[in-house]
Amino acid sequence: MLSEEQRQRIEGLYIEYQQEIKLLMFYVESKYHKFPRGQLKEFRDVFDHISRCYVSDISDDKIEENILKAENHFTRIKLDTYKYLHDYKSQEYDIWKKKYSKYDMERIHDGQLWVDILELEDEAEDFFDKARKVEQTDINKAFEYLQESTARYADIDEIISSNRELIVKVKWKHRIIFMAETGVAFVIGVIASLVATWILQL
Repeated sequence: MLSEEQRQRIEGLYIEYQQEIKLLMFYVESKYHKFPRGQLKEFRDVFDHISRCYVSDISDDKIEENILKAENHFTRIKLDTYKYLHDYKSQEYDIWKKKYSKYDMERIHDGQLWVDILELEDEAEDFFDKARKVEQTDINKAFEYLQESTARYADIDEIISSNRELIVKVKWKHRIIFMAETGVAFVIGVIASLVATWILQL
C-alpha cells in the first residue's frame, strides 16, 4: 500500500506533466508534425512503473523502486523534450539569420539589435553544449542548462517580434536599392548597346 509521501510523488509527476511537459510536447508535435517515437517509449515506461505501484501484493521496497524508475524516465522525457525544442528553435533561427543577414541589420539601433541577437545565440549554444557535457553525471544540472538554452532562443524571438517593423523596413530598403541598381545597370547596358550599334554604322 502506498504511503502519503509516495502518493504525493506520483501526484507530482501528473501535475508536472499537465503544467509543463504536456504543453512542451504539444509544441514539439505541432512543429515536427509527429510525436517523437523515443518519447512514446519513455511515456509508456513511466506509466508502466506507476501502474505497478498499485498491485495489491507489492512490497514497499518495490513501490519505492518503481516510483524512482518512473521519476527517472520522466526526467529523461523532460531532457529530450528540451532537446527537441533546442533543435527546432536553432534550425528556425538559422533559416531566419540566413535570410536576413544579407540586409543591413546594423542600421537598426546602431547595430545593437544584431549584436544582441548574436550574443543570445552564442549563449544558447553554450548552455546546450554544457548540458550535453554534464548529462551523464548531473542530470538535474543538464536540465537547468537546457532550460537556459531554450530561454535564450525565446529572447531572440521576442527581440525579433518587438522590432519586426524596423526589420521589414530594412528589408524593403535593401530591395528598393537592389531594384534601383538593377534598373540603372539595365539602362546603362541598353545605352551602351545603342551607342555601340550607332558607332558601328558610321
